[in-house]
Amino acid sequence: MKVTVRASTGAAVRIWREDELFHARPADSAIEPQICVGVDLFEVIAELAGLNLEDSRESVEAMRLAREAQHRLGMTPEPTGNGTDV
Repeated sequence: MKVTVRASTGAAVRIWREDELFHARPADSAIEPQICVGVDLFEVIAELAGLNLEDSRESVEAMRLAREAQHRLGMTPEPTGNGTDV
């Protein structure tokens, strides 16, 4: 299964899981995906979506998007709140 998350920048990121690794790339793109473990997924999403991890709002957004993707792919419990509990 593949899921797509959309950032406030307008960028859409396609994410899927193979075994314990996550693969992500811009939606509607055929470039090689970036591959990472779950704890690094927020960094990959931030990079692909143009989010600045130095900005607290954007870093919270990247974490929220990563949790959403992991949940939708069956890896974590349902995300709670608006992501500010990171």
